[in-house]
Amino acid sequence: MVGVKIRDLRKKLGLTQEQLAGPELTKSYVSQVELGRIHPSHKALAIIAHRLGKPLGYFVENGDDMRTIEVLLKAVQALWNTGRLEDGMLGLQEAYMLAARTGRDDTLARIKATMGRMEMTQGNLVAALSHLEESLTMIHPDEHPIQAVEIANTLGMVAARNGSFHKAMNSFQQSLEYARRLPDHAADIRAESAQHYGDFCYSQGEWISALELYREALAGREHLISPGRQAELYGRMASTEWQIGHQDEALAAIDHALSRVSHVTQSDERATIEGDLGRVLIATGRYHEAHQLLVQSLEVFDRLHFQEGQAVILEALLQLGASEPSQEWLTQYSDRVFRAENVWPWLRVKVYALRLLARRAVRERQLPIARDYLTQALALAAPNARHEIECENYLVRAQLGERDAVEQLWSHVVDPLLKKSQPHQFTPKLPKISPPPLSLIGSVS
Repeated sequence: MVGVKIRDLRKKLGLTQEQLAGPELTKSYVSQVELGRIHPSHKALAIIAHRLGKPLGYFVENGDDMRTIEVLLKAVQALWNTGRLEDGMLGLQEAYMLAARTGRDDTLARIKATMGRMEMTQGNLVAALSHLEESLTMIHPDEHPIQAVEIANTLGMVAARNGSFHKAMNSFQQSLEYARRLPDHAADIRAESAQHYGDFCYSQGEWISALELYREALAGREHLISPGRQAELYGRMASTEWQIGHQDEALAAIDHALSRVSHVTQSDERATIEGDLGRVLIATGRYHEAHQLLVQSLEVFDRLHFQEGQAVILEALLQLGASEPSQEWLTQYSDRVFRAENVWPWLRVKVYALRLLARRAVRERQLPIARDYLTQALALAAPNARHEIECENYLVRAQLGERDAVEQLWSHVVDPLLKKSQPHQFTPKLPKISPPPLSLIGSVS
């Protein structure tokens, strides 16, 4: 086992046995080690490890460390599900130290990528980008293609949220390029890559590009893709067709999606897909069907005590409550959201509920109540989410007759735009061209 690791890494680095041996060892000794005929001494192995750029632990049996890492990662996932992200990050740091001792690049990349995802959920996008970019450099896509696809996808999502659209597009394209090389047994991974790229195009209003990517995900290999993935893709196609104005195609895609949900056996996966389809049904005005799916999904996540899932579904139920005519659901689900603690993942959902309630109060001409809701939302909102809420607050205050509200709105919106605008540049003057000498004019004629 040790000899195989040494041989594979030596060839990967383009070294000969003689170069690896150096002045301390012999080519014959290295050859015997690689063939497994002799086991290197601790001193010889330290020399080889140094020359190959790996820690000593990379070449020795490290089953105990790897088992401990797996236990830690499972514990981290459980902490994540219950909202204990700080404890989860400590677990990841401990796992990373153990992985560094083993020298397993794929394990190090996996842990770094998990750190990136955890930072993303908390809105720490710069830290998330740093972890994910480092993770992607740790592995080669030819050796770990599925891992490379998943990391590049996540990097694209974080970059998009951070407003780094060029980096996001490059990451999604990179992921899709890796995914297209995967064999048929990894059809789900290929489909997921095209789906994420399609989601990015959808978020930018590029409906046709999004639809083409969703169709690519299913094209020619639908029978190889899991029912859950099929349901997600048909749901996204329905949303996109609806945006384009193809209502018949959208309704047909919804029916395709719903027919596949019944074949998903894992409860948490099914709950996630039902939540996704609930949003699609809201967009198409099928409110009661949407409510049924979302409530089913919420019941599963309540049973699992999965706080992130609860928050996502309640956000969709709030959206539904703001859409349906009576808006009783908005009051019902806002009350539940407000009973949660002011921690991740509830803060963002609370802010969303307060903004929806403020909008309802404005429609009902209850402007002081609207102002109170928006003041509460500002107190809870993350810095990068405050700008729009401040604008809404100034508009309500202006309607209440506060004299400085319009001026503050102007300063808040217009002044920054003016400062960002490019100063006018003079048009560069063309160089003066001297007239040709008279003697030359005469010669030409």
